[in-house]
Amino acid sequence: MAGPVSGARPSETPAAENTHAAGGWRASLPWWGKIAAKLVLSRLPIRKKWWQKLGLFSPGYMLHPEYAIVVFQAHYARAGSPPPGFAYLELGPGDSLSTAAIAWAHGASEGWLIDAGSYASRDIDNYRPLFEKLSSMRLPRDAAQLMHCRSITDMLSITHCAYREDGLTGLKAVRSASLDMIFSQAVLEHVPRGEFGATLRHLKRILKPGGVGSHVVDFKDHLGASLHNLRFSDKLWERAWFARRSGFYTNRLRYSEVVAAFESAGFSVETVAHRMWESIPLPRSRFARQFRSLSDDDLLVQGATLITRP
Repeated sequence: MAGPVSGARPSETPAAENTHAAGGWRASLPWWGKIAAKLVLSRLPIRKKWWQKLGLFSPGYMLHPEYAIVVFQAHYARAGSPPPGFAYLELGPGDSLSTAAIAWAHGASEGWLIDAGSYASRDIDNYRPLFEKLSSMRLPRDAAQLMHCRSITDMLSITHCAYREDGLTGLKAVRSASLDMIFSQAVLEHVPRGEFGATLRHLKRILKPGGVGSHVVDFKDHLGASLHNLRFSDKLWERAWFARRSGFYTNRLRYSEVVAAFESAGFSVETVAHRMWESIPLPRSRFARQFRSLSDDDLLVQGATLITRP
């Protein structure tokens, strides 16, 4: 499920945005060209790593130690910096399981990393720079001992973290009222529209009274950092063979709809940051009919950072 735009702070920038900032031919490819390329390539026997090298699909940038640490610490701070012994869940860890090590070094006693597919690197050597970086910091636990891990299984065992690749099914496995902190970084926009309400209800179920959720939500398309995804009707967009299978799916829920969905699930919602366009990036006439009546306020929101409490 889900790197920062150059010059932006990771705590305020959806990880998916770096995909749009890539240079070379990827940046010059128009939105419709990206759709065509993804529709074709997603049906070819191309390994995941080649997709990522082409820049047409990237599940995040959390393998970069500094970025992963800053992202976690921003969410951790918004959650009130829970004391050692806290339990957490990251929704959509993307390309890495870095949070397991980072949260453990900050004193976590239990963790869950839940995604909708097998996106994370399982090469333990990819995490050794992170272990070194964490061990140089003054944290409740010394991460140097993680250098002895021979596999991802070792790391997850030491850090008391479970990794699930089955989305909503994985959420159902988490004990009720067991977590102090839930966070996501540019992930909620990828949750299928039909599963969004159920996902939030499970987040409410598993969060302790007094627990906190911290969510960075990206409302741009993943085609050209605009609103090209609103050009399509639900009849086409939600078909399994189109956006979802081809790697450019977003649920297209707007800011007010996401806030309303959290409130319907039983959360109170505080918006601590907005990222706005100066003007709506596309004429309303280009949108599918169902989106033409959306308010300017919703269409101008590029992204938002939400704090949710049960």
